[in-house]
Amino acid sequence: MTDLNQFAEWQAENKNRSVEIKINARETQIWVYDNDLEAGQFVKSVGEIDLAARKEQKERAEFERLKERFEKKSPLPQIED
Repeated sequence: MTDLNQFAEWQAENKNRSVEIKINARETQIWVYDNDLEAGQFVKSVGEIDLAARKEQKERAEFERLKERFEKKSPLPQIED
């Protein structure tokens, strides 16, 4: 069984963090989020939390999306001084 007190301690370390726990007959879902990082993830234990990596993954995906979008267009004209 998951120790839910660990999540309360994790959240208490930073006022901009939140933990949402949903319990039903089949499973327990735990969503952790950090407003400073603007990143969240589902976990089963505090040891799984790696929001910095999630943020980097999200930023890389956005970078690749924008890179693909703008590289397809013709290059910008050169501005002469």
